Amino acid sequence: MEVIYRILFVALLLAQLPFLAAQEAANPDSRAEELRERRRQKLPESTPPKSPGIVKMLLYMEGGGLYERINIRYKDFYPKYGQLSTGSGGAYGIRYFKSNIAKSGLSVETSAAFSFTGYKLVDFHFGRFNKVAPNFFLGPSVFGAPFQFDEEAPDSVKSFIYLGLRYRYFPKEDFYGLGNDSRLEDRTDFLLEDGFSSVVAGHQFNQWLGVGARVGYLKVNTGLGTDEDFPDTRTLFDDDSAPGLERQPDFLRIDTAIFLNYRDIPGNPHNGGTIGFGFARFDDRGGDEFEFNTFSVDARHYFPLGSRQRVLAVRLFGLWTDAKEGSRIPFYLMRTLGGRETLRGFREFRFREARQLHLSAEYRWEAAPAFEIALFYDTGKVFPETERFKFEHLRKSIGIGFRFKRSRRVLFRLDIARSEEGTRVQFQFGPSF
Repeated sequence: MEVIYRILFVALLLAQLPFLAAQEAANPDSRAEELRERRRQKLPESTPPKSPGIVKMLLYMEGGGLYERINIRYKDFYPKYGQLSTGSGGAYGIRYFKSNIAKSGLSVETSAAFSFTGYKLVDFHFGRFNKVAPNFFLGPSVFGAPFQFDEEAPDSVKSFIYLGLRYRYFPKEDFYGLGNDSRLEDRTDFLLEDGFSSVVAGHQFNQWLGVGARVGYLKVNTGLGTDEDFPDTRTLFDDDSAPGLERQPDFLRIDTAIFLNYRDIPGNPHNGGTIGFGFARFDDRGGDEFEFNTFSVDARHYFPLGSRQRVLAVRLFGLWTDAKEGSRIPFYLMRTLGGRETLRGFREFRFREARQLHLSAEYRWEAAPAFEIALFYDTGKVFPETERFKFEHLRKSIGIGFRFKRSRRVLFRLDIARSEEGTRVQFQFGPSF
């Protein structure tokens, strides 16, 4: 009997097929809508998957959100932040910039910044220049600044000439003694205060070649350091072991520099490089005790490894200082190794001498357009005589870095470095090199 019922059911179903087909042909849209409505009733309401927080942050940075927030402005006023000195910690202030005053082609820029550790810096520039007045101190942190024009208006100013005034008050500068074998336990501190007035001129001939010169008057004063955790420099060192500790003369300073720039993107290079050569003359205005010249070379190159996401970046910096016969070089004007810009596994100002050699290499992997991971190796040394210019007895550090950036510039970075003197965590605005 059950078999008979099943046969009748199938027969009735078959009999209905022509009618259902005709109804479907007459109104296909309503039938499709009915089926969609049935599916909606059976399925639970779905929501799009949520993106992880790190993904949201990277997309926000890539889209320029963070850059817009840290580059806010009110009329011609801007915030200023960063480090005033290698050992100053974070510093904050305000900057005023007014370009093309009364359509004269002249600009004015002034800024004041302070750190929570008591550091102060006041700058003033007036003349013909771009958004950032060039800095002529050839070295790892500001190399190429005179010729790295504003990326949004690269052709706005090819020649620059301006007046510069600067005042610095750095109360906790570290000093460990001179030489590559200075001891960590001899750490002291001193006050460095100076004022510098100068006239700067230069020209960018084309995209890759620029030259410039600066003439200025430098007044320096050193005093008691304010760091209560360490003794003052005068308690462990004298004028023989720290030249210039007792007398700080005024200097006439003359600088010249030439830069070759063939990077693809100056603020975030993936290919090309830079080479810079600098010369500076320091003339003691109170006698001939401190008269000397410095020669410097800074070379950097960026090798893409198969794609723009993987880059090998290398850097070489060398500095030679020669004093006039019978003259000395003040310790506070000697370049140092150690800290965020050079030997990142050592403390700031760790090694100081008349001459230095520094090399760095980084393997950079761009995990996302706004995020980069770098493995780095730093090495270098300081030495008193040219005869010791040899690749031996080098100090070394290794580490890993994390960089947050836009497509055309690095916003800030975090480096973790290891050396024979321990592990250092370094935070810095801008690129490593």
